[in-house]
Amino acid sequence: MDSFYIILVSIIISAILLFTTRYIINKKMKNLAGTQKLTGLITIIIIISEIAFLGSFLGLFKIALEVITSIGVGMVVLGIALQHQLKNIAAGIGVFLNPDINVGDSIKINETHGIIIEIHLTKIVALTEDGGKIIIPCQKLAEDFVIVYNKQRRSH
Repeated sequence: MDSFYIILVSIIISAILLFTTRYIINKKMKNLAGTQKLTGLITIIIIISEIAFLGSFLGLFKIALEVITSIGVGMVVLGIALQHQLKNIAAGIGVFLNPDINVGDSIKINETHGIIIEIHLTKIVALTEDGGKIIIPCQKLAEDFVIVYNKQRRSH
């Protein structure tokens, strides 16, 4: 009977953690396009963590040790495969939280000029003088030399 309560408390804690993180992400990053991907990733991580806890607590993983090892190897391979996207998402959060980069600012990167029209979780979209669109991965802003002409500072 004690294990039933431990399982119940574990599920309740995971549900609270899931809804709290979703609320925080939706509240604090509501203007950032692409936050659904981040919310989905966090949901998957919480669910997998809960399944792993319950499986180990109930002793279900003793039988499937080889499967767990395979899953671990698969996660490492997946982490390596998604390394670029994860770096891009981390850089996108940094760009979103940076008060010096806003929609309407002019940007110069690699001799290309444009005005920022959209800021997403993984990319920035800028409009060139001739009407073309530049799609800049957020990771590029973290790695390259970028000049940002802030529209508020230009007008004062």
